[in-house]
Amino acid sequence: MSIQIESKGGLAATLQRLLEHMRSAAEPALIIAPDLLISPLVLTPITEDNFAKTSAATRPQHDGNLRIAHHEIAAVATGFHRITTGNAQSVGAVRIEAKDFAAATPAIEELAQALAEGLVTSRDTEVTELILAALTRSQIRFRAIELVDAPWFRASEHSPQSITAIESMPERRIRALQANRVDDGFYSTFVVRKLSKPLSSLAIRLNLSPNLITVISFIVGLLAALSFAQGNRWALILGALLLQLSLILDCVDGEVARATHRFSVVGAWLDASTDRVKEYAAYAGLATGAVVTGVESQVAWSVALLLMIVQTARHMGDYNFAAIQRMREAALPRASLLSAVDPWGESAATFSVRVNSRTSLRWVKKVIHMPIGERWLVLSVVAAIFTPLLALQSLLVLTALAWVYTLLGRIVRTRKWNKESFGVELIGSQLDNGPILDSLPKILRKEPDSRWNWANPMLNRLLEMGIVATIAFVWFPQWITVAFGYLFIVAFHHYDNLYRALAGSRAPRWITWGGFGREGRTLIIVIASFVGITAFYDVLNLGVAWLFVWFVVLASVQYLGVQTRRVIL
Repeated sequence: MSIQIESKGGLAATLQRLLEHMRSAAEPALIIAPDLLISPLVLTPITEDNFAKTSAATRPQHDGNLRIAHHEIAAVATGFHRITTGNAQSVGAVRIEAKDFAAATPAIEELAQALAEGLVTSRDTEVTELILAALTRSQIRFRAIELVDAPWFRASEHSPQSITAIESMPERRIRALQANRVDDGFYSTFVVRKLSKPLSSLAIRLNLSPNLITVISFIVGLLAALSFAQGNRWALILGALLLQLSLILDCVDGEVARATHRFSVVGAWLDASTDRVKEYAAYAGLATGAVVTGVESQVAWSVALLLMIVQTARHMGDYNFAAIQRMREAALPRASLLSAVDPWGESAATFSVRVNSRTSLRWVKKVIHMPIGERWLVLSVVAAIFTPLLALQSLLVLTALAWVYTLLGRIVRTRKWNKESFGVELIGSQLDNGPILDSLPKILRKEPDSRWNWANPMLNRLLEMGIVATIAFVWFPQWITVAFGYLFIVAFHHYDNLYRALAGSRAPRWITWGGFGREGRTLIIVIASFVGITAFYDVLNLGVAWLFVWFVVLASVQYLGVQTRRVIL
């Protein structure tokens, strides 16, 4: 629950009230510009969302008074401060979380003093923009929350026409717009969302929870995999339709959560974890269906296994590169509040703003990247029209090409970064070292701290999963299906570590050691392969049983328990 700071009575009075709140209260502070006319419902993503963090309400606008990079505010223009390139407009609503009060207080004190001494001049109505300028120049990060396309006005006196425009937009329309997800893929934006909207409206009327919809989507996705596994034409068509329905429902749960502001830790975990399970289950279903149609088992399951490894490694690279890129390129330079010039200058950040503002280029890049909508579309269309094996092969080729494309761009970008360490804790929490690696001297188990550290989880996943897959391919192809099941659970574990790291935590040591660590699991598999075919089979089966209990059941319970307690506190 945030506390709104009264913004009337002039800049000095508003800043004084804000300072008093930050020195004595624990609730987030909410500042609304005195000249802002907007429906309170439109502002709910910043006023009522407990997950909003320190943030500001924005709307896209070419040459606006804000520059946004990686969904964070990088530079702010006021009547005194200038920026070289803007891509958004400040709406006039700012939220400061309590955790940022200690760092924000000196910056607001400096702003108040500069205004009192005439060193910074501005209008009273620019209070939110001045606060943003002061805090971002003090390296306090603000999430840019893009509001829906609803009417809003900034004026000292509001005309009857403005008031009518605000009042004439129905609540149902605003909630429908708020259900949209910003920055979706091409297929999801222009096809899937068109189909999900009616279902979202129905779900809201029936008061269905987002978590229930996620569970339904999960069940439908598993039914799609089972249908693919039958192998006949009508079953493949049904599987394709069910997979698309699961994708649509996956949009519905997010739309309902955003429209009703029903966000939860359990919901975020369910949404992230079930997507991967559904997709990899679809690979397994298509491999089984291919075998039913006469394809050699080793061939079908080898393609499915390769696809799962490539997709897992690629995701590790995608998420970690994006996180570290944000740390580096959205990192705010410390700048004087008394300087009117853009603290960034004419830099790569402003160049990136210009490139990404070109809509056609942005959509082409999204399609090439092969997000989940495009991947599931390929699986559905090719399986329904052609064969299950061709569906797997087509997706493997397209995913590999997308991976090469993104890797080349990231290599070029990384070479331009300075050698300062970023994201050491993020990457270190995904190392997954077991008892063997943890027993090495500290100098030999130093956490990755180079500018290339974003690639460490990707390479480690490739190494561990690749060794098991290679042994199965070369020596024991008859057990390729068991290897797929084993690596399915290992992949789930690595996604769990990834999501924990992105949330700012890491798995406790008992979870990592209980799964023997990446080096322990790999060593056991290698030793078993030298012992013989029976030992390899037995170790894989025991691994599936043990790791399922440890990594899927116990680790999930532990994570949800910790996150739930953190939210309550």
